[in-house]
Amino acid sequence: MSIRKKLLISYIAMIVIPVVLFALTVVLLLTVLFRQSNDGGGSPMFHNPMERDSWLSGLLFAVEQDPRLWTDARFLAAADRQLDRQATRMVVEKGGTLLYASPQLGADVPLDRLQHYAAEGNPDRVQGPPWLPRGKLAVGGASYAVDRQAIKFADGSAGAVYWLKDNGRTERFFRTVFPLLFLSMLLAIALTNGLLTSLVSRSIIRPLRMLKQAAEHIKDGDLDQALPPFKKDEIGQLGEAFEEMRLRLKESIALQLQYEENRKEMLSNISHDLKTPIAAISGCVEGLRDGIADTPEKRLKYIDMIHRKISDMDRMIDELLLFSKLDLNRAPFDFERIDLAAFVRDWAAETQADPRFRDVRLRFDFPPDRTVPATVDREKLGRALANIADNSLKYMDKADKEIRFELLPGKTETTLLVRDNGRGIDPEALPHVFERFYRADPSRSPEAGGSGLGLAIVKQIVESHGGRVWAESVPGCGTTIGLTLPNGDTEEGEALEKDTHH
Repeated sequence: MSIRKKLLISYIAMIVIPVVLFALTVVLLLTVLFRQSNDGGGSPMFHNPMERDSWLSGLLFAVEQDPRLWTDARFLAAADRQLDRQATRMVVEKGGTLLYASPQLGADVPLDRLQHYAAEGNPDRVQGPPWLPRGKLAVGGASYAVDRQAIKFADGSAGAVYWLKDNGRTERFFRTVFPLLFLSMLLAIALTNGLLTSLVSRSIIRPLRMLKQAAEHIKDGDLDQALPPFKKDEIGQLGEAFEEMRLRLKESIALQLQYEENRKEMLSNISHDLKTPIAAISGCVEGLRDGIADTPEKRLKYIDMIHRKISDMDRMIDELLLFSKLDLNRAPFDFERIDLAAFVRDWAAETQADPRFRDVRLRFDFPPDRTVPATVDREKLGRALANIADNSLKYMDKADKEIRFELLPGKTETTLLVRDNGRGIDPEALPHVFERFYRADPSRSPEAGGSGLGLAIVKQIVESHGGRVWAESVPGCGTTIGLTLPNGDTEEGEALEKDTHH
């Protein structure tokens, strides 16, 4: 879930959950209060006025039939209990004297205030605290609406009964309950916001803290501390990008270290490979200077050896310069669309004139009239084929030496296979043949010849063409070098042809 959805859900929950909790609190509080007021015969929190008025009418009818009931303490107590269920109090006055008052009103019932309050046409009926509405009388800390009913007693004396309707109970209820409801609402909002804020912040702050710790490790050079997987949100995507950055940075540093190690190895190999012909040249020069070569034949032999060693050094330096340019992407390429089959045949004809390949048969496993389009740099591809042929020549140990060329056209690229019938390459050495300065001969003996850069140059040339190269070998049977080149009619081939200075 995305952070945006989490925040949206949390905002909605901050509104909905407090409202639901508030409603549940109201229902629970009202249930408890009603149950407390109704249990044990207590008066209800809210009453039915029609039921109360009907019962009062019945009471008045009963006492009209028997006025003695006004002086019957048991009857008055029973009636008062029934009135209490209707949230009503009763006060009986006889000749200005208090005869009976409901116990809920307390011991000091203000009879004069009742008389004054219930008087007909009294303009001032405000009694009690200022927050009580007009038309209410405060008695015993409660407010009542007062009705007066004139009565006659059994002895003929006049009196009155006062009905004090406890309408203030509802007001007291709200004055008591509202603060509780307000506090419960605040508590619900606080708990909801706190819980949701904690949950959302944990899903954001904890991953950020882990990213900060990972950044600290990277700053200290420790790239081995992997980040744990995050949730599938924006921070999770950031964590994945951060982890990918760490891995790439680790690979980059390892690659730089490898490059540094290769540079040191290259310097060592160059020193070793140049020292051997220089030592041979120095030995020949000393032999000529000291008169060891005392005949024209010996002097000519020494001069020929010096010439060969100089040629080897020149070829080695030339390969080293070409490899450096290819490695730095500074070697210019001039791509053009050609017939690859005709190019291979022409190159083989030129190579066959080389004295070194005089005894090597070059064969073609494709028809003479075969046309295979390709986009290549003629010079660089010729150099790659020459290096492959030179490498094959060094390991040929059979009397009938042979190099075969095979073309396998495809939809987007053409595969060129160069096969020889030499002694092959050991399986342990095969994965390393395209590495710079690698030789299957671990002693790097000069008899093996070469600089160790031949196949490394082939790999760089083929990859610069947008292709790939590989080697297959069967010890004792021969080696196959395969390479792919883009076809001349593909988009990649057209792009290479336009990029003539690649």
